[in-house]
Amino acid sequence: MKRYKRISNIDLDEIYSINNKTNTNLLRAVLESSPDIIIFALDTEYKYLAFNHGHKMVMQSIWGKDIKLGMNMLDVIDRADDCKKAKNLFDRTLNGESFIDETEYGDETFDRKYWQTFYSPIYDDTAKNIIGLTCFNLDISEPKQNEKQLKLADLSLNIITDAIYLINNNLKIIYVNQAACDSLGYTKEELIGKTSYDIDPIITPEQIDKITKNVELYHTAEFETKHKRKDGSTFDVKITTYPYISDNTQFGLSIVKDITESKKTDEKLKLLASVFISAKEGIIITDTKGIIVDVNEAYTLISGYSKEEIVGQNTGFLKSEKHEKAFYKNMWNELIQNRYWIGEIWNRKKNGEIFVERLTISAICDSEERVSSYVGLLSDITTGKDYESTLERMAFYDSLTGLPNRLLFAERINQAMMISKRLKTSMAVCYLDLDKFKPVNDGFGHSAGDMLLIEIANRMQNSVRESDTVARMGGDEFALLLLNIKSVEECETIIIKILESINEMFVLPNKESVKVTASIGITLYPHDNAASDLLMRHADQAMYLAKESGKNRYIFHS
Repeated sequence: MKRYKRISNIDLDEIYSINNKTNTNLLRAVLESSPDIIIFALDTEYKYLAFNHGHKMVMQSIWGKDIKLGMNMLDVIDRADDCKKAKNLFDRTLNGESFIDETEYGDETFDRKYWQTFYSPIYDDTAKNIIGLTCFNLDISEPKQNEKQLKLADLSLNIITDAIYLINNNLKIIYVNQAACDSLGYTKEELIGKTSYDIDPIITPEQIDKITKNVELYHTAEFETKHKRKDGSTFDVKITTYPYISDNTQFGLSIVKDITESKKTDEKLKLLASVFISAKEGIIITDTKGIIVDVNEAYTLISGYSKEEIVGQNTGFLKSEKHEKAFYKNMWNELIQNRYWIGEIWNRKKNGEIFVERLTISAICDSEERVSSYVGLLSDITTGKDYESTLERMAFYDSLTGLPNRLLFAERINQAMMISKRLKTSMAVCYLDLDKFKPVNDGFGHSAGDMLLIEIANRMQNSVRESDTVARMGGDEFALLLLNIKSVEECETIIIKILESINEMFVLPNKESVKVTASIGITLYPHDNAASDLLMRHADQAMYLAKESGKNRYIFHS
C-alpha cells in the first residue's frame, strides 16, 4: 500500500471550521490525524464542523455542490445507495469505532471515485462523550481502475480459445490463460512455475536459442512442435511468440494453437493428391455446370489434350456425336437425381480417334448437403478392344441376346448394394421366367425360340431405365436389377411396363403369330437385408409363387 508522509505544516486558510463551536481538541484531531489534504469533520447530526480545500473540491467534482460549514453532508450526496452507505459508516464511527474502509462514489461505473477512508470519533474534553467524527481520505481511484483493467484483461484472455503463455528468461511460465489449462489438463497453479521443457517433450536448447534470436531480430517467431498433457499424451501445436517487456525485463508471450485436426486434414489431402497424381484411371473434376476445373495426368494421356487445353472447357468438348442428345439429358437427370452415374461413353481424342470410356461420376456435397462439384473416374476401354471384348463377352455376356449373364449380374448386384447403402436408397432384384415358351420352342424349332428370346430381351431393355440391368440367366429365365427405387409403386410401374411389352404379339419368320407371358418375383433391398446370393434366391422363390398363382403376374418376396 502506498505510504504518505504526515503534513507537519498545514495552511490554516485551507481549513474550514466553525471555530466558535470547536474546542482545541477537535481542531487538533482534525489536523493531526490527516496524512493527506482531503479531510473533513462532522458533528453527531452529520453536519460539517470542518473540512479542507481538497475535500471541498472533491465534493464539487463528484456531486456538483458547493459545501459550507453547518451543511448536512448527507444532503450533499444525491444517490440514495451512496447516502445510505455513508450514513452506516458515520454511525459506526459515532458509536465509538475507529476503522479503515474502502468506499466508492459517483454515477458511472468507470467514472466512480474510490477512497480509502480513515474514520475516527471526536471526543469532548472529558474524553468520554463523542461530539462528532473525523475522516481523512486517500484517493485510490487510479490503482482501483488499474485493478479493474487487469481483471478485464484476464477475463478477455480466458475467453480466447487459443492457449496463451507468458514465459520469463529462465523459460519459466509466469502466466497462463484458461485455454492453456484446458489443453494440458492442469490448473493455473500447477502450470505457473513449470518450464517450457515440462510441457514440450521434443524441444531442444538449440531450438529455443534459435527461437529467441528470431524474436529479438524479427519481433516474432513461429514454429510447430508438440505439447504434453498432464496425463502424458501429446498433441501437435503451432506456436507464435512475441517479445513482451515489463519493468525493463523481456518475456516471451506465446500464442499456441492445437493443430491436431489440421495436421490430420493435411495428411488426408496429401494422400488424395497422391492418388490423384498417380492413378492410372483418368480423373476429372468439374463444377456444378460441367465446367472442368482440374484433371490428372492420366486423363491428359487418354484424351491427348494438355491440362491447359482441358481446364475451363465444358465436359462436352470431347463428344464423338455417337450419342443422341437424349443420352446426355438422361445422364444428367440421373446424376442430379441420384448423385452418381455409371456407364460407357464414346468420345473423341485430340487426334480425332474415337474411343470408348467406362465412366463413373459422383457428386461431391458441402457441409449442407448441397452439390458443390462432380468427380469423374474413367478408363479407356478401347485398347485391345476386339480381343478383350470377345473374352469379356464370353465371360460376362449372354452370346444369344447380348445381355449380361449370371456372373456379371451377380457382380452388379454387389456394386449396387454398396451404392444403395452409401446413398441410403432402395433397389429391386427381380427374377423372370417366360410362360408358354416351351410350346414355341417345340412347335416352331429352336431358331424361332432364339429369335423370340432376342425380341423379349430387346423389349425388356426398352422398358427399363438407362441405369437398370437386364440379364439372361439361361434358357427362358431373365433377371432385372432396378436401381434407386423410391417406392413400391415406382417398382410396380416398371414391372407392369415390362409385362405389357412381353405380352405383345410376336410374328415368327414363317408369319406365324405367337404370344407369351411372364411370371416375375421381386425382392427389395435393403428392406430384404440379405446377401446378394440370397436376394437372387428370394426373387426366384417369389417367381415360383407367381407361376403357381396363375402366371402373367408379379409377386413381392416377404
